[in-house]
Amino acid sequence: MPTMIKKAIITTAGFGTRFLPISKTIQKEMLPILNRPVVDYVVEDLVKAGIEEIIFVINEHNIQIKHYYSENLRLKQYLEKMGKSNRYQEVVGVHQQANFTFIKQPDDEQYGTAVPVKLCEELLKNEEAFLVFMGDDFIYSNNGDSEAAKMVELFENNQVGGIATFIEKPDEELHLYGIAGIEEKNGVKYLQKLVEKPASGTAPSNLANISKYIFTPEVFEIIRNQEVDPKSGELYITDTVGELAKRSKVAIHIPEGEYLDGGNVKNWLKANLTVAWDDPKLKEELTNFIQNSLSDCKKNFT
Repeated sequence: MPTMIKKAIITTAGFGTRFLPISKTIQKEMLPILNRPVVDYVVEDLVKAGIEEIIFVINEHNIQIKHYYSENLRLKQYLEKMGKSNRYQEVVGVHQQANFTFIKQPDDEQYGTAVPVKLCEELLKNEEAFLVFMGDDFIYSNNGDSEAAKMVELFENNQVGGIATFIEKPDEELHLYGIAGIEEKNGVKYLQKLVEKPASGTAPSNLANISKYIFTPEVFEIIRNQEVDPKSGELYITDTVGELAKRSKVAIHIPEGEYLDGGNVKNWLKANLTVAWDDPKLKEELTNFIQNSLSDCKKNFT
């Protein structure tokens, strides 16, 4: 069934400080998972869900994402000159996946995860609903499923004002996340509150927020009237979602695929290994490398 949701925001305007010094030059969303940037896995998921326009919110100094999702005629001409025209087919589909729009987040704009959504109001205020994804993490399904499509299905099959995505985390990690307080009706979980980094033993559930949403234009009014966090001075999307849950039903989506976070070095390495493991040749080579490395380590300690 065709979806009414045709547009999505991907936020990519942060500094990526956990990847310094490389993020001084290369955006964290553009760091590779194998031979594709992290953000392209997000795009793929959205396109599979029927999204036709993707709005990237980028910082005003960094156009790497805009360059990646635009046609590169210089590369095309070079490959033609070198008799390698067929290689261009590997990249021609990148900029044809959807209509891409780029919104710049100025340096003098407020900072925080709700700001990119605020900046897109004029483009989305007349939409029935839209998706909001971060650009540095994604849900990986080795069977080709789209997690965004499942979110859209949940939204369209229930009379709700939004969707928020959560994953299960062990008790000892709950203090690191925003945790959902939930209510369940007819097999659907609904967000009642969002508790940020609860003290040990006080978390209302084991469901941790991963900041993937479906919103209606109602959120723009919430953000306009939202106060910045008193400690950081930032405008957080988690506060937006908490307020939305007070006004409307917000259904909780729990992904079936594996959540891969490219936002820090350790998890970025794990994401690369997870995706590589589904390539039989890479899996064999990596298995041999790891086994040989472990063998060498044992020799060094004997």
